[in-house]
Amino acid sequence: MIKSLKTILVALLFSLVIWPGKGQVRKNIPPAKPKLVLGIVIDPLSIDQLNRYWDILGEDGFKRFVSEGTFYRNASYASFFTETVTGLATLSTGAYPVTHGIVGNSWYEPLSDRKVYCTRDDRVHAVGGTFENGLHSPVNLLASTFGDELRLATRNRSKVFGISLYAENAVLIAGHMANAAWWYDDNTGSWMSSSYYMDSLPAWVNGFNDKNLVSVYLRKIWEPLFPLEKYVASNGDTSQFETGIKNRSVFPYDLKKLSSLGKKKEDLSLIRYTPFGNTLTKDFAINLILNENLGKDDDCDFLGVVFSANQTIDHAFGTYSVEMEDAVLRLDQDLAHLLNFINQEIGKENVIIYLTASRGVPPATASLTNREMPAGRFRPNQSVALLRSYLNAVLGEGDWVKGYYNHQVYLNRTLIENAGLSLNAIQDRVAGFMVQFSGVGHVIAAHELSASGAANDLFKRLQMSFYPKRSGDVVIVLNPGWVEQVGDEPATGAGFWYDTHVPLFLYGWKIGRNSWYRAVDLSDISPTLSFFLHIPVPNGSDGNLFLELLDKNESW
Repeated sequence: MIKSLKTILVALLFSLVIWPGKGQVRKNIPPAKPKLVLGIVIDPLSIDQLNRYWDILGEDGFKRFVSEGTFYRNASYASFFTETVTGLATLSTGAYPVTHGIVGNSWYEPLSDRKVYCTRDDRVHAVGGTFENGLHSPVNLLASTFGDELRLATRNRSKVFGISLYAENAVLIAGHMANAAWWYDDNTGSWMSSSYYMDSLPAWVNGFNDKNLVSVYLRKIWEPLFPLEKYVASNGDTSQFETGIKNRSVFPYDLKKLSSLGKKKEDLSLIRYTPFGNTLTKDFAINLILNENLGKDDDCDFLGVVFSANQTIDHAFGTYSVEMEDAVLRLDQDLAHLLNFINQEIGKENVIIYLTASRGVPPATASLTNREMPAGRFRPNQSVALLRSYLNAVLGEGDWVKGYYNHQVYLNRTLIENAGLSLNAIQDRVAGFMVQFSGVGHVIAAHELSASGAANDLFKRLQMSFYPKRSGDVVIVLNPGWVEQVGDEPATGAGFWYDTHVPLFLYGWKIGRNSWYRAVDLSDISPTLSFFLHIPVPNGSDGNLFLELLDKNESW
């Protein structure tokens, strides 16, 4: 009788766990280690955006990360200049530019007397796309990434991939030893890579490209998901501050018409200016997971996905535009689709997902100045032209300035040395001149940043952004609310709250539901993931650990 009763109880318990009834949640036991780490990075996204859009977001995207995961509400980057590429390199290496060397999109290299793009590599060639778009590799990344250490620890059994519309984003999130990084080619409308990773595209990538989804999306009409009166967190649909898509800045957007170049040709770059660029990235990510069998064995895999369409939408329409709000709402739906797919295909208990941003969102300066707020745009090309004239007047005729990149003036050190002048003295002279321009708050000479120690928080954060062989001679720090204006688009990279603070969510595996307000650093993600998997942390990492996650189970 007792034995029969035990049998019945065990059967009932089994039916509740394995075959839950309506309204019950199926809970599977997480394995000792996750089978897949999925890094989702949005470029850009701010805490403020989520707060403003919260009431209109769906339940299965961003809100699901909050209701089922851990939300760090006070996460930030410790370096001052927060460009997309520096943020991505920090996320993957657990280090800052002072160590990983990615000081910006471009920099001047004195020894070779050339401008260097962060992932440009002339030794490789395009695979599956046009020539110029294929010259990319992690050659300039000076530290190992989480993906690199994962591959090393498993003797290359783990699979590591990075994808984004932009080559540099895909390369930096993936690392040196990745199986592949894939990015979008504007000219062909296809996903491509470089010979650093492979000789030819896999059959499944060719098959995906053959579907020509870009043209499908560019036949759509982009109109708001909801009636315009629901977009209360944004300015009206018409604004004098929006450049828009090919001079159109009012819904709806007939993408077929806007992308037409005549004679059955399309401007395939237009996908970047629409939320469907994010949807295309999500589609490719799902196909990658299925075709590469990620998360299907005991060796954990890694996939880094960078959603980049918000960057171009922000440049075209602005932070407070209805278009930007609609882009985030549509991205929310894409995230919901991706989460549902992951949970069904691999299982929430087998996956760790982190979701964050490469940087925050700069202020809409034109809108702020129109409301008499302290803000503006600093135009370095004009300032540097005046600097050249000034140096010619005081030092004699010469090519004293080699260039200006990432808020930094690069001097001609060879000319200065040949003239028998003190480099430190010239740096100080340039700093004294540049600080006079409107919008410039501080100007710091490189020899000051190279000195040991830091007198204040500004210096500490600038030092985290400074790599001597790649950084400039004089660093420009703008006032809050000001942005650089280079060409038609404002540059990113200010070091204030709106650019350095971003959302951070962790979801899946043994991650519980929590919300934390303590300050955490984005460089902490890679070392924490490494501890979860019992592998070495990236070799340049100076991040700490999320102890509140690790302390719950000492066996980790």
